[in-house]
This record gives sequence, structure tokens and C-alpha cells, in this order.
Amino acid sequence: MKKVTVWGTSFKKVADEAQLLAHYKLIKTICPDADVTFIARTHGKVQERFPGINIVPFAHVRQALTRLLGSDLLVISGGPFFESLEQMTKCALLIFSARLFKIPVLVYGVTVFPIKLWWARLGYRWILNGVNAIHVRDHVAARALSDIGLDPSRIHTGSDPRLILDPDAEDHIRSILAAEGILPPFIALTTRYIHPEIPGWVKRAHGFEKDAVGTSNSTMARVVNYLTRFGTVVLIPMHPDMSEDLKTAEEIRRHMQNPGMLKVLGRRYLASEVLGILQASEMLFAGRLGSALFCSMTGTPVMAVAYEDRMTEVMDDLGLGDYVFDWRSLDYEKMIFQADRLYATRTDISKLLTERADGMCRKAWQDSGIYKNFLKDI
Repeated sequence: MKKVTVWGTSFKKVADEAQLLAHYKLIKTICPDADVTFIARTHGKVQERFPGINIVPFAHVRQALTRLLGSDLLVISGGPFFESLEQMTKCALLIFSARLFKIPVLVYGVTVFPIKLWWARLGYRWILNGVNAIHVRDHVAARALSDIGLDPSRIHTGSDPRLILDPDAEDHIRSILAAEGILPPFIALTTRYIHPEIPGWVKRAHGFEKDAVGTSNSTMARVVNYLTRFGTVVLIPMHPDMSEDLKTAEEIRRHMQNPGMLKVLGRRYLASEVLGILQASEMLFAGRLGSALFCSMTGTPVMAVAYEDRMTEVMDDLGLGDYVFDWRSLDYEKMIFQADRLYATRTDISKLLTERADGMCRKAWQDSGIYKNFLKDI
């Protein structure tokens, strides 16, 4: 039996879960009999939906290494290369263990945040020089890897593997919305919990400006309040810990004339369910990159707040560059003007996104030829 081990992110966050499930779909499409193991923190709902998936937390390091060393391929996914000594140690342990036992290492569908500290640049250059192939899902990642000294010719910039996923059936999504007490029309919202205590590497990677935090949060809240004229605003939890979504909702409600017009979904839903909920919405106000990408798959008009350069890249790729705003310099009047414009043209924009989606999905499948080059010899 063909055995593949995947590491790089967890099932705790919606967008990361989508990454791992996209890898699972790719592998099982190319090699239906493959035995796939994820070294990842788990999520109960994922295991209920996919009981055949093997999940071993990294904390069970002996079991994880045993799985890895019995594998034919190690795949690195997600966004695992950031300025943390603990994280770098994990990368080195897995990649060099695989190389020692002559197991090919494929870095596929990753993103990479800017790496600025000298020891992180040196360490990741040393680690990644030992992998067999590198496929990144955005130009920001390609630049970040080139900047630390990797040969640009080794870095393939392609599509996000999540583009191959599908939303759950409409009847299931209707049952979710009914259970949550949500009636159409509604506006979807995703948020990023931004505050002065976020980790240092996040601040460095995303150009964190402490003075912008309060202004950004209050402006975003005012925009959410404005959006309620189009319907109830529904916050879709996408953080690893739902308490972060609830804290953001509390902050937003403080700036709303009618706080009851903001609803928070009662739990963290599976990625395929979130896709379906977005598909049922009139439009999305996105604070999270993954949700904006999802709209390219569901044809949902989207305006976004960019907390990182990747969001701007995704929105430009969707042809919606006029609807993305840097979180450090939000202009309320401009944002509500664009919200009106997006809502008024949402039917046409949805058609354009749907047309683009087919081509983007095909490109994601074409990129999987890199995967096939490794799996065909297993």
C-alpha cells in the first residue's frame, strides 16, 4: 500500500482544514489506494466526516516519526515556515528524518510569510535546500523564499490546492442556516482578531502598527453596522479558537446601532460547510484570506480588509482589486461607497467569479502534475 505523510498545519482552523483536505483529495484522486496520515492537531467534526483519515498530533512525536519513517513520501503544506525556533525545529526534525531514510520531500501548496530575522533566514534556507520540490500558492511566498537565498528556479508558483474543493449540498446548508435562525438575505463576515498582544513573528511578517489597531477595529465595526441595511450580518468563525471570533463580535457590537443585526454562528463549521454558507450569502466582508479565496469557488461577491499582502494578491486575481483595503489606513467613506457599489452589481460580479472559478480549478488540477511525479513511482 502506498503511504503518504502530510504535515504543516492543523485541522483547528477552517482555512487550514481546507488545505489538508485538498491534499487528501489530490492524493486519493491520483492514488486511490494510498494510506494518508496527517501529523496535525485534530478537530472532532473532521474525524466524524472522514473516519478513514489517519491523524497523529505532533505532540505524539514518537508515533508521528514512526508513521513518517514508514511512508513513501513526506508532503509539507500550509504555512509552516515562520520565525519561531520551535517551529523551525519541527521542520528540521521531519525533513531531515525523511532525507536520512531516503523518503522524498515535497513542499506543496504552501504560503510563506516574510522571514526577517537572520537566524530564521539562515535556518530555513538550510532546511529547505534539502527538499525535492517546492510549490507555493502565491507570489508573496515565492518572494519570501527567494529573499532567504533559495534558488528562484526551484520555486514553482502555482494555484492554491483548495480550489479543487466543493461546498456541501444546498439542502444541508439550508438546514444549518435554519438551525442557526438565519434567514436570507444575509451578509457574511469573517474577521481577524487583531490586538497588541499577537505574537512577535506575526507583527514582523505583517507590518504590525500598534497605533492602527484601535482605529482599524472601530472602522471595520462601523462598516459592519452599515452593511446591516442589506440584511443580517453573519460572522463565520474561522479562528483556531472561537473565543477570538466572539471577542471580535463583542468589539463590533459596541459600534452598532442595532447589535442584534450581527449574528455569530454557534460553532466552527467544516470547510465544505463554510463554502456552502458563503455560497448562500449575498456578499462577504472578508477579514480572513481563506474566506476571500473561498468566494472564488462559490461566486460570492467579496470586499476585504488586507492584514497581509497575500489578501491584495488574491483580490487582484479575482478582478476585485478595487474592493480591498489596507487595515492600517481604512477609509470609512470609501469603504461604504464600495460596499454599495459591490452590492448593487453583485449579480454581475457573481457571474464573473463563477466563470473564473472553472479556470482556477483546472489550473489547480494541472499543478497536481508535480504530485503525480512523486506518487507515480511509489
